Amino acid sequence: MGFSGKWVSSRNSVLELKQDGAKISGTFDSGVADEGVMKVPVIGWANGDRIAFTCSYEKYGTVIAWAGQMADEEGYPRIEAKFLHESDVKEENEAEFLWAATRIGSDIFVKQ
Repeated sequence: MGFSGKWVSSRNSVLELKQDGAKISGTFDSGVADEGVMKVPVIGWANGDRIAFTCSYEKYGTVIAWAGQMADEEGYPRIEAKFLHESDVKEENEAEFLWAATRIGSDIFVKQ
């Protein structure tokens, strides 16, 4: 089974992916940060059942990268992934606040 298709996360984000060999493309629509109103392009790579993909929210000054693995137990495919969410810190504030610019988390995407 490949990564192409629609995936919905536990936080109601929608990830629509197209897999062409090892290349991944598609869109991500956050169910959290943008209240589901802004799809952004996704690019990434697959290696067997592992995946890495990224997107950028220019409006919010953030970039996000996920890495994870697909599991398919009893016909319910899911991607369990960790993410790094990097927020912009204005240059004049970097010395004091750059340490807080990166959030780390995880999510599970279920194929629809």
